[in-house]
Amino acid sequence: MTENGRAPAVAMLLLNNSGIGGAERRFAQVYEGLRDRKIAISLVINESLLAGLRRTGVLVSNGAPTLVLKERVGRLARYVIGRASEGESHEVGRETPGRMRTALAFGLRKADYAIGCLSVGWWLLRRRPKLLHLVLGGAYVVLPLQMMGWAPPAVVSVVNPSLREMVGSALGLRLYRLALRLARVVDALSESIRDALVQEGIAPERIWVSAGSCVNTTRFRPASVKRPWVVFAGRLIPEKNPGLFVEACALVRARVPAARFFVLGEGPLRHQVLALVQRQGLESVTEVGWRTQVESILGEAMVFVSLQRTDNYPSQSLLEAMACGAAAVATDVGLTWKLVDETVGLLVKAESASVADAVVRLLDDPCRATAMGLRGRERVMRQHSMDAYLDYLESVYQSACRPGAGRQ
Repeated sequence: MTENGRAPAVAMLLLNNSGIGGAERRFAQVYEGLRDRKIAISLVINESLLAGLRRTGVLVSNGAPTLVLKERVGRLARYVIGRASEGESHEVGRETPGRMRTALAFGLRKADYAIGCLSVGWWLLRRRPKLLHLVLGGAYVVLPLQMMGWAPPAVVSVVNPSLREMVGSALGLRLYRLALRLARVVDALSESIRDALVQEGIAPERIWVSAGSCVNTTRFRPASVKRPWVVFAGRLIPEKNPGLFVEACALVRARVPAARFFVLGEGPLRHQVLALVQRQGLESVTEVGWRTQVESILGEAMVFVSLQRTDNYPSQSLLEAMACGAAAVATDVGLTWKLVDETVGLLVKAESASVADAVVRLLDDPCRATAMGLRGRERVMRQHSMDAYLDYLESVYQSACRPGAGRQ
């Protein structure tokens, strides 16, 4: 139970050793925000994610985690696979070896989760938090304790309507479904995610839906000058459609030679994206890979493109780009219309020609694009404030500590 109406002592398990995406940045900021509110919250995180979040400035030194999980298998995998790929070009036709190495690295890294179960189990038995908040891989690590009835109640946050895309493997999907069924409350980032969870068999009364996401609008803000830069940011997975973005960029460049393109992200499709950039002749004008200070690019970019297959709402990268004053081009799917309309950007079909036409229209009219970007920033500040999201999450925590927890 809670004391004085405040959230209980919480342990947030934020784990992902496959890269940094919007969910990782979002919940790292949430952890910092809850600490600022004097909530008794501990952080369990894996070492590579911790290093990445510190490099990007999301986690500061005074937000030191309570437990850091080592990644001995992951380090070995990166060394072996890195040595195997040294000197290999990304020529067309070399995508298959890259995919095989990526899949092998993914499987080896997940072995660290199994080892982490022991460390987390011992830590939980000693510290005994009142509630667990499980994000991404955190849902797996405490699963053995939950199955034995030794774990406190749990909140599981789901950030993608496609569990298969979010998890990345058939075994992981089965385990994640079990974690959802053992959770006291399931936190869904959007209505479309709630609907997908209901189809998975999760009782509607156990699902809470946030009114929005959250963005640090002090860090993510427009630069004084906008450039003809077109940015894609997100994990390089099929759901995000990075290949479609590259194909559209080739069409844009033919019409706007001054344009420059950014594919800001890492993931299993990296080799395919690099091969496609080469095939389209875009190497000299396209940057592929994650930037530690992504806001420096977003702040100067005129256009941000979000091409998710099922829903762009509320994509963390899209929100951060809008906070930076970039006009949005987004696929017209799911609940995207709640975030992007004709006042802040353009909705398009998931076709390269449609995406390219929208981008060119904005690049050819900088005044219109700038005005859209400013209105987009205002929308983010009004509808996706950090304070509102933290209020929501405190309510979730309180509810999860009550037997028979129900929907908001």
